[in-house]
Amino acid sequence: MDATQWLERIASELADLGQQEFVIIGEPEPDPPSPTGLLGKLRSKVSKPAAPSRWGQVLCIDEVLYAEFAGTQHIGGIWEAPVEQHEALREAGWLAPDDSDPIAPPPPAPHYWRTVPQPEAELIAGLLVDAFHILGADFETLRLKRDK
Repeated sequence: MDATQWLERIASELADLGQQEFVIIGEPEPDPPSPTGLLGKLRSKVSKPAAPSRWGQVLCIDEVLYAEFAGTQHIGGIWEAPVEQHEALREAGWLAPDDSDPIAPPPPAPHYWRTVPQPEAELIAGLLVDAFHILGADFETLRLKRDK
């Protein structure tokens, strides 16, 4: 899917979310290699941190959409990005953890965030698509998961 198709799909999913339902859109996580031999088994027991990925998630509570997007190191997150990308995310409409919002408090983790009434789902869909574009994600590899 391209950016336009993602915008339509995300907006549709968000408009249809029920109470405490959420969607996660992101890059697929790579499968860890299968350990082989004794050294492989020993290495598999050592936990390695997951590689950073680009993702967004939206939760619906009382007909309000609460959106988060992976934080860059500029706001304390782990995604490495030049300052121009951070500024582009802010200009697109994403809030930083220190920003306030009349609808809800910021997330406890260092993520970009935004809240809007559910009828404005298209705004959040646009923010998500913009964020993936700004951070250089490949729209063909993105996946959407919906859950309760």
